[in-house]
Amino acid sequence: MPNDTAFILIDQGTGGYRLLSVPAHIARDAKAYQMQFDKWLTAPQAGHNYRHIGPDGTPALRYDGAEAFVKWLNEFVLDASEAPACVVPTLYF
Repeated sequence: MPNDTAFILIDQGTGGYRLLSVPAHIARDAKAYQMQFDKWLTAPQAGHNYRHIGPDGTPALRYDGAEAFVKWLNEFVLDASEAPACVVPTLYF
């Protein structure tokens, strides 16, 4: 991997942990990017399909946190000249 790549370990609560490969500048300021992502995710005008209306009409968000964060980074934060962010596959032995 290029030396400008780093890793972030995402805690998904009961969903376990996911390892992400991201550009080093993203890893250095991961908390700030997470806060930007959370703000985008909950913004009413955000154009994503993570919104869900429950059977009782209650609005909710339904998404895989690691996959959604990586998609957001690649689409809205990183430019084409940078290595894309990705979820590192989990290996089970």
